[in-house]
Amino acid sequence: MRHTEGIVQEMLRVGKQGIVSFPNFGYWKNRMQVIGGRMPVSQSLPYRWYDTPNIHLCTLGDFEALCRQCDARILERRVMNNNRPVHFLPNLMGTLAIYRFERNR
Repeated sequence: MRHTEGIVQEMLRVGKQGIVSFPNFGYWKNRMQVIGGRMPVSQSLPYRWYDTPNIHLCTLGDFEALCRQCDARILERRVMNNNRPVHFLPNLMGTLAIYRFERNR
């Protein structure tokens, strides 16, 4: 999406909580493609860099930093890979992230 920071702030303005999900750019297979000199193409990122509808790609750490910047408190984080929860090294092993957050009080 475009204007990600503004959208997160607007979600927190109009609602008590927000929920977002996104493909994790930090997944190890995505990192290996970047190390190899190419932008990732995978099941969770199926488009080439020039035709992707994903305007901003990020990692779990990037989104959590955005939440701190927007004064949002993360209530719940789910990280998935092949419809299974990932608990060990989630930023490296997870393909999809789901966050529930609220405005810091």
